[in-house]
Parts: sequence; C-alpha cells; structure tokens
Amino acid sequence: MDLKKFSSTKKGQLIICCTILGVVWLFLLLKYAGSFISAVPDQKALDKVAADLRSAQSEYDTVKAEQSELNAVKQQYRQMASESWVAAVDGAVETGLRRRIARVAQKQDFKLSNIGSVRVNRVNHDFSYAEIDIAGNGEMDDVVRLLAEISKITPQLIWRRLDLRPDNRFRRNTGAGSANLAAQANLVPETRLNFNGTLRVFCYTGNLTVKELGITRQAEIETDEVEL
Repeated sequence: MDLKKFSSTKKGQLIICCTILGVVWLFLLLKYAGSFISAVPDQKALDKVAADLRSAQSEYDTVKAEQSELNAVKQQYRQMASESWVAAVDGAVETGLRRRIARVAQKQDFKLSNIGSVRVNRVNHDFSYAEIDIAGNGEMDDVVRLLAEISKITPQLIWRRLDLRPDNRFRRNTGAGSANLAAQANLVPETRLNFNGTLRVFCYTGNLTVKELGITRQAEIETDEVEL
C-alpha cells in the first residue's frame, strides 16, 4: 500500500488520526491509571462521608431547635414586658398605681378605708414589681363590683393577698338559735364585708421601646382629680 497515496485520501487521514488518538489515549491510560483508580472513593470512604453528613444534619437540627426555643423565649419575654407597667405609657408607678385604684373606687362610689404607699422591688435588670395595700368595707355586692373593676385595670394587677370577712363590728350575740335583731331591723346587714389585701403589678424597666414592645394601649394622662 502506498502510504503517501493512502494518507492523501480523507479516509486515510481519518484512519491515521484515529490511530494516533488511540495511541495517545493508551499512553495516558497506562501512565495515569493508578492515580485515577486511587482517586475513586471506595466503600469505606463513602460510608465515612455518609456518617459525616448525618452528623452535620444532626448538629443542624440541634441548632435549629435551640434557635426555635430561643425565639419562643424572646417572644415570651416581649409579651411579658408589654403586659407589664411601662413608665413611658403608664406613668410613674409610685403615683399612677394609687391614682388608678382611687379612681376606680371613686367611680364605684366606694370609700376605701386605706390605700397605702406603693412599694417597688427589683426582680432583675429589666423587671421589678410594685405592691400596694388597700382595705375597705361595704355591702357584698359593692365589694364584688369594686374588685371586678380593679381586675379591669391595665396593666393587669394581681392579688398577692386578699382577705374577705363578715363585718361584725356592730352585731350582738343574741344567743344560740335566735336571730340577729339588728340584722332583722336592717340596721346592720349580714351581707356587709370587710376586705384588705395587697395588689401587685410587674414593671418593665428595660431598653426596648414602646414600639418594639408592640404596646397598643393609650398613654396614661393624669387629668382627673381623685382623693388619695
């Protein structure tokens, strides 16, 4: 076969190129086959990668759960703060708390026999609580209405202590089995009660603003003249 003539044809050129390419591929395969084979991971390496992936997923799930718990605590903190007494909205607790209780009693036409001074105690850097002692006496219905109205004050007040007792100051013991003559004459109703207790409200003194706390209640404007 005339190699010169064969190589001048397209078919011959194609065969020659394919032959040269095959030789090159064979050379490269013989030279780098060991490196290529070593680069392919075996089952042990694949198992290790899978184990590392599971470990990373577990750590991610743990961090995600902790973040969710932290967000829940943060939300609870903000809610507690927004429901507490905030001076920027509710005024100074030392005067505002007494004034609100006195105003409620005045609107109910109920004369409190005692309304004490406000005591403030710190819980931590962001929270404190204020307490006030009150006392009074009256008809059971009037006392119940007063206590119901006090429960509507915002921020909400809670009773740390509340004692309710019958008002026996003017009643006479007329003997076993006999009726109370004064009560029969409607001079001293048997439904009259004495009460005294301690009200408490939590106060927020942290750095979050009213807007950040999402407080929607109106700011307290002390314009009413009430007897303290």
